Amino acid sequence: MIEETMRQNLFELLKEILKEFGVTDIEPEVEISGDPNHGEYTTNIAMRVAKTLKKSPVDVALWVKKIIDEKMKDVRRKIPDQITNKQYQKASPQIPAKSVLQDIDRVEVVPPGFINFFLTESKLGNQIDEVLKEKERFGTAKTKTGKKLMVEFAHPNTHKQFHIGHLRNISTGESIVRLLESAGNKVIRVNYQGDVGLHIAKCIYGILKDKTFEEIKKKSLDEKIEYLGKAYANGHKDYEESAKREIGEINKKIYAKDSSIYPMYQETRKWSLDYFESIYKRVGTHYDRYYFEGEVYENGKKYVQEALKKGIFVQSDGAVVFPGEKWGLHNRVFITGEGNATYEAKDIGLGRLQFDEYSPDQIIHVVGPEQTGYFQVIFKALEQVFPDTKGKEHHLIYGWVGLKEGKMSSRSGNVVLGEWLLDEAKQSIYEILKQNESKYTKEEQDEIAEKGAVAAVKYAFLKVSTKQEIAFDLKESVSFDGDSGPYLLYTYARCKSVLHKAAEASNLKHQAPNKHKASNTKRLEHSNLEFVWSLEFGDWSFNAEERSIARLINFFPEIVGQAAREFAPNMLCTYLFNLAQAFNLFYQKHPILGNNARLALTAATAQTIQNGLYLLGISTVERM
Repeated sequence: MIEETMRQNLFELLKEILKEFGVTDIEPEVEISGDPNHGEYTTNIAMRVAKTLKKSPVDVALWVKKIIDEKMKDVRRKIPDQITNKQYQKASPQIPAKSVLQDIDRVEVVPPGFINFFLTESKLGNQIDEVLKEKERFGTAKTKTGKKLMVEFAHPNTHKQFHIGHLRNISTGESIVRLLESAGNKVIRVNYQGDVGLHIAKCIYGILKDKTFEEIKKKSLDEKIEYLGKAYANGHKDYEESAKREIGEINKKIYAKDSSIYPMYQETRKWSLDYFESIYKRVGTHYDRYYFEGEVYENGKKYVQEALKKGIFVQSDGAVVFPGEKWGLHNRVFITGEGNATYEAKDIGLGRLQFDEYSPDQIIHVVGPEQTGYFQVIFKALEQVFPDTKGKEHHLIYGWVGLKEGKMSSRSGNVVLGEWLLDEAKQSIYEILKQNESKYTKEEQDEIAEKGAVAAVKYAFLKVSTKQEIAFDLKESVSFDGDSGPYLLYTYARCKSVLHKAAEASNLKHQAPNKHKASNTKRLEHSNLEFVWSLEFGDWSFNAEERSIARLINFFPEIVGQAAREFAPNMLCTYLFNLAQAFNLFYQKHPILGNNARLALTAATAQTIQNGLYLLGISTVERM
C-alpha cells in the first residue's frame, strides 16, 4: 500500500490535470528537488507530453501552472484566514481538509519545461510537529502491507573465518530488513550456512595433520577460531598439492557421521557458530531461523531424483543435470556421478523448507555478484520442481569488499577478518577521543568507541550502492568530519547537547504556556524534563538555514519508503548526511538556546537522525 505523501498527492494532482488534457497513457513523475532554489518537488511531465499536445515544453508547463494556480485560488477563497483544518472540513466537505493545494506555496516554471513546487511554511512546520509527536515512529508506514518477506543474509560457513565481505553482507541485510519492516512488511530474518562440504573436510584434515587439537580445546574462543582458519588454509594448500584423496575420504565420513571423525566435526562446528553469534550480537543482528546445508542435503537430493523421473532433470555421464539451456541459461549438475548432492541440490531442499515453514511472498537472498548465473539457474529449477515458488525468489547483489591493497582470500590464510576491522576502527576512535580525554569517563569512551566503530564500518558499506565494489578506507570511515558514520553520531550528539543545555536553563525548565495560546501549545518531552512553547496555527516562519532543515525532515518518510522499495540503504545515507550538514550550518550561524521554535527544529533533527540511523542498523550516543 502506498502511504499518502506530498509526492504521491502531487502525482495524483498532475494525473488529474493530464486527464483534462486528454492524456491518459503517460503518468507523471514527481521527484524530490535537490536544490532548495528549485522548490521541494519537481516534475518533467511537460517535456514528456509536449509532443503529444503539439506544444513547446515551456508552454505546457505554463499551462499546468495556470491550472494549479487557479485551483489554489479556488481552495483558498473557501478557507478563511486562521481557520482550522477541522473547521474547514466541516464547512467545505467537498474539498479534502488536507488537500495538496493547501500545502503548495507557489509553482514555478523553469526552462526547458520543469515545473517546481514550493511548500508553505505551515506545511513544513506541521511536519516538525509530526516528528515530535510520532518520535521513533516517524518515517514508518502507518498501515501494514500484508506481505511476508524473508531476507536471507550473512551466510558465513563454519570452519572458515568471518571476513569483511561477511561484514558488508550482514550490514546490508540488517538494513534491508529494517527498511522493509518500516514499510509495513512482516519480515523473517534467516541465515543459511555451509556446515558440510569440501571446505569442512579441508579444515578437519588440517587439524588432524597438526595434531594439537586436544591442546587447542583448552584455549579461548578467539584462539580456537584463529586455529581453524590456519587449519583450513593448510588443508586447502595440501588439497591442491597432494591430499585430494585423503580429504575426499574425510568429506565422505562427515556426511556419513562416521564416529572416527564426527565428534571433532561437531565440536569445531560449535566453535564457529558461537563465534559468529558473538559478531551478530556486536553489530546488532539476530535471526529468526538458522538454516544449514547439513539439514537440507538429503531432501534436496530426493527432490532432484523425483524431478528426474518427471523429465525436469536429465542424466549426463552418470550425473543429474538441469538443462538450463532450454531457458537461455547454462546447464548445471545437481547430483554428481558419485551420487553426491551439489550446492544446487541443497538449494532445492532449502527452498522447499523455507516455503513450507514460513510461506513467504518473497525470499531475498543477499549474495555476491559471482552467484548471479548460479541463482538464475537455481530459481528456474526450483520453480520447475515446485511451481508455487515461481517469481518469489530475488537475488540482491552486494559488491566485493576489501582494503585498499585489494580483494581478500581465505585460501591463502591472509583473510581480512570482520572483527579485526571493527577493532581497528574502535582503536582509531579511541585515539581521536584521547585528544579530549578529560571530557569523558572511561565508560563513555568505551561506548563511543564501540558504537562509533560499528557506525563507521556499517556506514562505509551502506553509503554506496549495494552492487558497488568497495576498497575500504579506515581513516575516512572513522572521521568525525565528512560523509561518515561518526559524523552522523556527532551531529546527533550535538543536537542532544543543545537540548540538555536548554533543559538546564532556568527560563525554559517547566516553563508555563501562555494562557492566551494554550490551545495551540506544543510539547516536547526530553529526558525527564519538558519544554513548552507556544506557536499559533500556521505560525511557522523559517530563515534559509531553518527551511533547509525543515524541507529535509519533510522528505524523510518518502526517502525511507523509496529506499525500502529499491533495496537501497545508500539513499538513506545520502539523506542523513545532507540533513547533518544542514543542521551543522544552522548551528554555526544561529543561536538556538532561548528560541523555542529552533529548539523544536533541533529536537526534530535529532529524532530524524536517530530514526534514520536505526534503519541503517546503527545505534546513537548521547555525548560525543
